Amino acid sequence: AARIVRDVARKQGSTELAQLAARMGSVMSASSKLGEDPFAKIKGLIQDMIEKLEKEAEADATHKAFCDKELAETHEKEADKTAEIEKLSTQIDKMS
Repeated sequence: AARIVRDVARKQGSTELAQLAARMGSVMSASSKLGEDPFAKIKGLIQDMIEKLEKEAEADATHKAFCDKELAETHEKEADKTAEIEKLSTQIDKMS
């Protein structure tokens, strides 16, 4: 199981998966020495990884929403300033 995750990590270039594979390997060897069920611990490691990725995805979505809002406000301000510049330029041209 750890080998499969390690292979996927190499193909995907994912350090998180590589770390998970390393932890899985150490858990499997330690658990087999102690006579414990290694898959129960591996399920826990995978669940922790999923929770971490979900939190990161939520944080990324929140950040993107903030950036999108700020970008929209900036474009609106830019359009307002451009319109104001055009209006003032027209007034200056009429005065000349």
